[in-house]
Amino acid sequence: KSKKQKDKKRKKKGNSLIVLIIAVLLIGAVVVVSKVKRGEPVKIIKAEVLAEFDGVESKAGKLNSPRGIAISNDNFLYVADLNNHRICKFTLDGKMVNAFGKKGNKEGEFNEPSGVATDNQNNIYVADAWNGRIQKFSSDGKYIMEIGGPKAGFYSPRNVAVNKYGVLFVADTGTSRVHRFDLEGNRIGKPVGGAGKALDKFLEVFSIAFDSKNNVYVSDVGNRRIVVLTSDLNPMYFIKIKVWNETPPLWPMIAIDSNDLLYVSSSGSKEIIVYNLKTKKPKYVGTIKLDVKDKPIFSDPLGIAIDKENNIYVSEVARSKILKIKPIFN
Repeated sequence: KSKKQKDKKRKKKGNSLIVLIIAVLLIGAVVVVSKVKRGEPVKIIKAEVLAEFDGVESKAGKLNSPRGIAISNDNFLYVADLNNHRICKFTLDGKMVNAFGKKGNKEGEFNEPSGVATDNQNNIYVADAWNGRIQKFSSDGKYIMEIGGPKAGFYSPRNVAVNKYGVLFVADTGTSRVHRFDLEGNRIGKPVGGAGKALDKFLEVFSIAFDSKNNVYVSDVGNRRIVVLTSDLNPMYFIKIKVWNETPPLWPMIAIDSNDLLYVSSSGSKEIIVYNLKTKKPKYVGTIKLDVKDKPIFSDPLGIAIDKENNIYVSEVARSKILKIKPIFN
């Protein structure tokens, strides 16, 4: 072969090698960017699906877009059944035993019940969003009183929580504030929040949970974070939920189990993220999204509740179901 042909062949090989090197570098860059964007590399926590239920077999009928959920001390699951404007009561194996409420603005009526909580006496508290109030009921669904309302300045409160000391916390989503009351409806201190990005501000709050030290965790969806406060609502720090930036969630809700594991719903990415709160800084534990057969568990997980055995209950909005799962921690 001529020198010219050999040079041409050598040049072609050189170009191919350069293309290969560039391709490898690009793939590596994509992997690195993916890890940086999401935060920690994803560790999958598989879960056993113990049950799923929707009330279809009950006289009251099927759930329709369930949102916030809560479990009482006497082991009943309460579901804020948004589009049916009612609260449904289930046994922990999925049998509906009661349902109360209808659309309206009178006592015992709702306009988008979005969140629910219970106290140590098994009374029920409902975030009645578009009526701008919290309603309190006995465990069998009898109306007791209203908390908040127009005088409290609520605007679309989407969730409510009660700590072990009997303090009621309200996530007033429309004003981006968190309020405190005693269980008779008397205000405690000043609310925290208002729209903003500072540590003591929020951009729409959707859920509240408490750790074993009675610290308060607030899902701050607009800022894509969970803000951690003292029980007196003094802000301490925040946990950035990076996956919320990638796939913005619908009404992200949170719960904390007896081992101080924080569970964070992410409907957009169809998963629940888990953090360990016992470490010096909250530590990412893993992500629940696959069952024991490696099949996706969720379609759009939202509300989270945890029973005494640390089984996890999750509301699925589009499928209008409640899932009961058992995470498998290795």
